[in-house]
Amino acid sequence: MSGSLSGLYGGRGAVLVSGQGSRVVDSEGREYIDFFNGHGAALFGHSNPELLAALQAASRGLWSVGAGFDSPVREELAETLGGFVGGGRVFLCNSGSEAIEAALKLSVALRPGRSRIMACRRAFHGRTSGALSLTFNPKYRMPFKALTADVEHHNPEDLPGRIDENTIAVFVEPVQGEGGVYPLPEGVGRAISESCARAGAILVADEIQSGMGRCGAMLASMLTGLDPDIICLAKGLAGGLPVGATVWKDTLGDFPSHSHGSTYGGNELVCGVAVAALGLIREKNYATHAAELGALLRSSLEQLGESGGKRIIKGVRGLGLMVGLELDVPSIGVVKALQARGLLSLTAGPRVVRFLPSYAAGSDDVFKAVGIVKETLAGFQP
Repeated sequence: MSGSLSGLYGGRGAVLVSGQGSRVVDSEGREYIDFFNGHGAALFGHSNPELLAALQAASRGLWSVGAGFDSPVREELAETLGGFVGGGRVFLCNSGSEAIEAALKLSVALRPGRSRIMACRRAFHGRTSGALSLTFNPKYRMPFKALTADVEHHNPEDLPGRIDENTIAVFVEPVQGEGGVYPLPEGVGRAISESCARAGAILVADEIQSGMGRCGAMLASMLTGLDPDIICLAKGLAGGLPVGATVWKDTLGDFPSHSHGSTYGGNELVCGVAVAALGLIREKNYATHAAELGALLRSSLEQLGESGGKRIIKGVRGLGLMVGLELDVPSIGVVKALQARGLLSLTAGPRVVRFLPSYAAGSDDVFKAVGIVKETLAGFQP
C-alpha cells in the first residue's frame, strides 16, 4: 500500500482495521494474535468494554479546558499517580518522550551547579532531542548530535561506582525493551538507588513500557531494586490513547514557574480513560495476571528451545508481559515470518524478537503463539 505518510517506520504489509481482545483483523479479513499491541500501548487489548464506556462518558463532557483551570478528573488522575511515590507531584503530557523531556528539565532545574547526566548502555528513552541524548544506540543519536546533550552511558552494574556529587540525574529502565528485553538485576537496582541517595543525584525510572502492571507489579521498579525519585509513564496509561506522565517525590521540589507546559497534556478526555484504566488494573488484579501469563510464555519458549530449537534459540528473558526471544538469526526476518503465520511481534535489536501481550491475552493465546514460533523457526537456519 502506498500513501503520503513518511516511511520512517517501514511497512508491515498489513492494514489492521479492527480488533477484539487479544486479536486483530486486517483488511483482507485475516486474524492475528496481537503480541505487538501498538508497541505495547494497547495494554488492555482491543475494544475493552470498560475503557470504551469510560471514553464514551468522557466524550460527552469537556474534551480539553487547559491546565490553568481546575479539573476534577485531572486531579483524580494526578492523585492516583502521585501515590506511586508516596504522594508526589505530577506533570501530564502526551507521550513517553515528553515524559522523559519533563524529567530531564526538572532534574536540571533542581540540581543547579551540577553537570553530569547518566544513562545505561542499550538504553532507549525516545527520539526527541533531550530523550535522544539519553538513548544509547548511535544510529538514533549520531545524525542529530548537534541537538543532543552530553550524556554518559555506562553498563548498569558500573553505574553505582560512577555516581558522585556532580551527578544531576541517572536514567534507568527497569526492563530495557528496545535494547533487547533485559530486566535490571535487583541487586544492581538497589546499588544504583543507594549511590544516588548518597550523592544527592536524582534517580529517574523510565517505566514507559514496563509500568502499569505489565511486568507483574504496578511499577517494575518494585521488582528490580529501584527507588526512583522520578517516574516516567506513558504506554498503556490510557489503554492506547496518547498520554504521558512524569511523577516525582514532593520533597524534590518543583519546576520554576512557567518553565514547562503542554497544550494537550492532562486533557479531560484522556484523563477520564486513564482513571478507568488504573482502576481496572487494581480491580481485576491484572499485575498478577501479567506475572503468571508472562511466566507461562517464557517457560513455553524455553521448552521449545530445549526440545530442538537450541540451534536457533539462544535464550529467553523478560519480566511479566515483556518477553524477549534471543535468536541465532536476524530478528527482522523472523518477525515478518511470524506475521505471515498470524502472530504479531516486534524486534528488540538485531537478534531478539519481543513479545508484548496485552491483559486480554490468555493461556490459549500463549500456546497458539508458541506453536507459531515453533513452525516458523523450523524454516530458519542458524
